[in-house]
Amino acid sequence: MDKDCLIVIPARYGSQRFPGKVLAPIAGKPVIQWCWEAAVKTGLGEVIIATEHKAVLRFALSIGARAVMTSPRCQSGTDRVYEASRGTKAKFIINIQGDEPFMKASTLVKAFKKLRASPLCDIGTACSRIEDRKDIENPNCVKVAMNAAGQALYFSRSAIPFHHPLSDLKNYPYYKHCGFYIYRREALEKFVKLKPSPLERLERLEQLRALENGMKIAVAEVPALGPAIDVPADIRTAAAFLKKKAKK
Repeated sequence: MDKDCLIVIPARYGSQRFPGKVLAPIAGKPVIQWCWEAAVKTGLGEVIIATEHKAVLRFALSIGARAVMTSPRCQSGTDRVYEASRGTKAKFIINIQGDEPFMKASTLVKAFKKLRASPLCDIGTACSRIEDRKDIENPNCVKVAMNAAGQALYFSRSAIPFHHPLSDLKNYPYYKHCGFYIYRREALEKFVKLKPSPLERLERLEQLRALENGMKIAVAEVPALGPAIDVPADIRTAAAFLKKKAKK
């Protein structure tokens, strides 16, 4: 276990599109439990579930997880993570979204190693190659463009980078952003003090706030993850994903 890390899972019960989604079961196990088990498996540090609802708190405690109540006024998962991390001394704060049931421990470890080996970067995350054309056009699938060093240039719900028909790079891949962040402590403290930026408000992607304010994001390439849970229909998609995976 890396004692310099703290893993926080923001688990907001009052989701606008899917209230209570973190407690919705997939194959008999609530979404938040899938996330927590992946976080624990990394061995990177203590894991805390941060929520605004007592139902989530009760469930977390019932499975032996450490959990804390945070303010319902938190505007984002990052704000919730920051609140839960105050009073700790960890040099790295890992924010795993509570709606990513198929997060892999190996993905988090690789992204952490990438950030630790990138002293000029403030934040770490990951991406995977997009294989399904539907994801390229899907605004719920966030794309990322990177430089040669694996640092994020831009994140978008649009298909980036644009593939011009006259380009000689015929097979250049698209990359899907894996929705988690690893912050150096000072970077997290800086980020939460910044006002939402124009591009962030336009695309509804808070990581653009970091880029617009000159912060650098290291991106590790990893194998594709399973579906995240955003709306009720995603539970069926997740169950189908598990069945397909079991047959392989």
